[in-house]
Amino acid sequence: MKSPCFISREQMERLTEQILMDYGFDPYDKMVKSAPIEEIIEFHFDLQICWESIDHLDKDGLVMAAILPTEKQIILNESHRELFDNKIGTYHFTLAHELGHWVLHTSETPYLLRLGNSEPERPTKVQGQPFFCRSTAQKPMEEIQADLFAGCLLMPRPMIERAVGQLRKMRKIHLSHLYGLAHCLRVSISALSVRLTQLQLLTIDQYGNVNRPGTYTHPAFEQLTLDI
Repeated sequence: MKSPCFISREQMERLTEQILMDYGFDPYDKMVKSAPIEEIIEFHFDLQICWESIDHLDKDGLVMAAILPTEKQIILNESHRELFDNKIGTYHFTLAHELGHWVLHTSETPYLLRLGNSEPERPTKVQGQPFFCRSTAQKPMEEIQADLFAGCLLMPRPMIERAVGQLRKMRKIHLSHLYGLAHCLRVSISALSVRLTQLQLLTIDQYGNVNRPGTYTHPAFEQLTLDI
């Protein structure tokens, strides 16, 4: 039995950029704006977004959402609707994560075939089996790949690089500037922090200092606690 296909970050960047451009969202646009994840799901991939209580899918974990491939449905857990309503970044990332399962782990979309000359190995899961997003200490590879897909789709590399380039023209980049960038992209500050580190553009240390990779800033007397 074949193992789930592994997509490198560079491949994932190309794949997600192509999805955005196919829908008509230009990741090279000079204006920083959020990717229309709901529209991409519903109109580009013809998937339905539903709300249901799905805690029963995993009694030992916190189930946030699931995708049912045969029904072409992404189901958000009604039990956590207040969380999604209050944290738009979590809502968008969860949707993008589930879309990642559809693109990467089913045979319904052609995007994997466009990554190279050969077809990647298909995943072990079949279409009828649901994927569900849950809170666990250790994530399986397909969940890590779905997270990577979500980050690349919601925070396209060309847009992030241009935004950071503009911020670097200032004397110093502060955490408040990154919160502003996260707000424009409609993602959480934690997701943006991971993406900036991933792209080796900026890092946020435990004290809330923003640094370029490889640099260290001594903490000020009063430190900021990050809830990310």
